Amino acid sequence: MPIQIALIGLGRLGGSIGMALGAQNGLQIAGFDRDPDAMRVAQSRGAVHRTEWNLINAVEGADIVLLALPLAEQRDLLAALAPSLRDGCVVASVAPLLSPPIAWANELVPAGRFFAAAHPILNPAQLHTGDAGLNAARADLFARGLWAIAPAPACAPEALKLVGDLAMLLGASPYFIDPAEHDGLMGGVDALPALLALALMQAATASPGWKEMRKLADRGFATATTPLADAERAPLTLNRDSALRYLDAAIAALQSLREKIAAGHETALDELLAEAASLRAKWLTDRQRGDWDQLEKPPLEMPSAREVLSRMLFGGLMPRKREQKKDQ
Repeated sequence: MPIQIALIGLGRLGGSIGMALGAQNGLQIAGFDRDPDAMRVAQSRGAVHRTEWNLINAVEGADIVLLALPLAEQRDLLAALAPSLRDGCVVASVAPLLSPPIAWANELVPAGRFFAAAHPILNPAQLHTGDAGLNAARADLFARGLWAIAPAPACAPEALKLVGDLAMLLGASPYFIDPAEHDGLMGGVDALPALLALALMQAATASPGWKEMRKLADRGFATATTPLADAERAPLTLNRDSALRYLDAAIAALQSLREKIAAGHETALDELLAEAASLRAKWLTDRQRGDWDQLEKPPLEMPSAREVLSRMLFGGLMPRKREQKKDQ
């Protein structure tokens, strides 16, 4: 009997999940999106086996429900679908923050259903694309990346393992982390880049010279404003304290740089630029390799897709729940 997956949200993340899983035997994927065109395109590209215009129909009977929606939409969708989740269903949010979805699940998900929050850190080959939407979906979007995962308090160990197995099936390594720690760190690597990109765009376009400036804008401007392609309000307001902490640090750093430029401290500026370029080059090298300290001890052996599907089909949570259903 195939595993039934409901994929809610068919943008870049949801479409990529579906494209990566769609070629696997033993899975049946139902897709839902508020945009009918997105559902049509997702099915034509093999991201889902069928689509449902009705959210409840999409999740009824599903073994796994994946919420691949913008964070701001996830609470309302979870509230709408939660009463229709079958006993033993595993629900996972796919979003840049972990704590808010877990809090919503504690409030909304009925007993006997299991929830985990996941944040995909993408394939390093996709770091510089800046693409968004279903047209940017690709089957290898998660390959060689991480899935940061945290369980809700009532999540069964087998359900958490299932989410980790799903990450491996997508080519990623599961990275289990405390949700508060994760979200605190995201203030510096997600919220702050979006805020700096927003400030840059506002400053540039408000300039009287923007009409001519836009003709001269090149790689630096395009790269610095890339976070705006898929920036959301919710990761800023739902992670307010962390976002403000890193924003304050950036403002202090910018003020220090301003003082050095005003004073003509050329040597100091040269040293700061060289140090920052070196740190960035090292991070990029480490990110491409992906062998972070957390994954080295012990080393994580990636099972084959066949092995992961075998575990999902014949071991752990799914069989146990199905056997219980037979006995009833």
